[in-house]
Amino acid sequence: MNATTTTESIYNLIPKPSKEEEKKPIYRSKHDPKAPLTGSTFGLHGTVATVGRGVHELKKTCVITSTFGPVIPKKPDPSNFLRRGSRTMMKRKSSSGNRFQRPQLEAKPPIPSSNDRPIMGLKTTKNFIVSNATQAIMQEPKELKQKEESFLEKDTYGKIPNYLHKVKQDIQREKELIEEYVKQQNHDHHLGGSAGIHEAGMEYEIMDEEERKNLIGSLKMKWDEVNAQYQKICHRVTIDSLGDIKRKEMQEAELQQLEDDIQRLSRPGPLCILKQQ
Repeated sequence: MNATTTTESIYNLIPKPSKEEEKKPIYRSKHDPKAPLTGSTFGLHGTVATVGRGVHELKKTCVITSTFGPVIPKKPDPSNFLRRGSRTMMKRKSSSGNRFQRPQLEAKPPIPSSNDRPIMGLKTTKNFIVSNATQAIMQEPKELKQKEESFLEKDTYGKIPNYLHKVKQDIQREKELIEEYVKQQNHDHHLGGSAGIHEAGMEYEIMDEEERKNLIGSLKMKWDEVNAQYQKICHRVTIDSLGDIKRKEMQEAELQQLEDDIQRLSRPGPLCILKQQ
C-alpha cells in the first residue's frame, strides 16, 4: 500500500511552499470623475441652472443650498461660543430708535397718608324726619300685579261650551241622515226597486242606544267566562288528549267571535238591525 495515498501520513507534516496570488490592477473608469452627473438636480433649488450639469453651471450670484457640510470649511473659533439669548428674538424698537414707552393716562388720586387727619366737628342742618315724611308723601304707589281671574267667578263656569253644542248638532244631523236613508231603503224595497240590497220581506231599524250598551256588557261578561276556561288550557305545552285539543280550538274561535261582535257594536254612529216581523 502506498503511503502517500493514505489520509493520515507523516509526510503531511512537512510544510508546503505557499503560492503568491497576483493582484488584479485597480479599476479606473474611462470617464472623468469630476464631470457633472447627468440628470442630477442636486443643489439647483432656486436657481436657473440647466438640469444635467449640476453645480458646475450655477451662476456666481447663486448660493448652493444643498451641500455636504459648509461650502468653505473653517476651523471652530473657541471664543465664538453660543451665548445665552443669542438666538432669541431681538427686542422691538420704535421707528425713532428710542425705547417704546406707553403713554401715561390720568393717574388716580394718591392714597391718603397716615398723617392726614379728617375734618372734625362738621354738622348738617337737614331734618331727616321731615325729609323722610315728604319723600313718603310724594312717592307714587307701586303698581300691583293684576290678579288672575278665578274660573269659579266666570260667567261660563258650569256651562256646556259652545263647541260641544256644535258637536251634538253634527251627531244629531248624522243620525237623521242615516234614519232617512234607512227609511228610503225600506220604501224602495216595498216598491221592488232594491231587491239587490235587501232580501224579500226584510226591513231594518236603528238599535236603541241603551240596548246596544246592555248587549256589549253581556258580550264582555261572556268573554270573561270563556277566557277563564281558556286560561286553564292555554299554558300547557303538550296536550295529549284529542278532547282538550278540540276544546282549546273551540274556545279560541269563540273568543275571537266575541271580540269581533264587541268591536262591531262599539263602532260610532247608529246601528241598523233587522226588524223583527
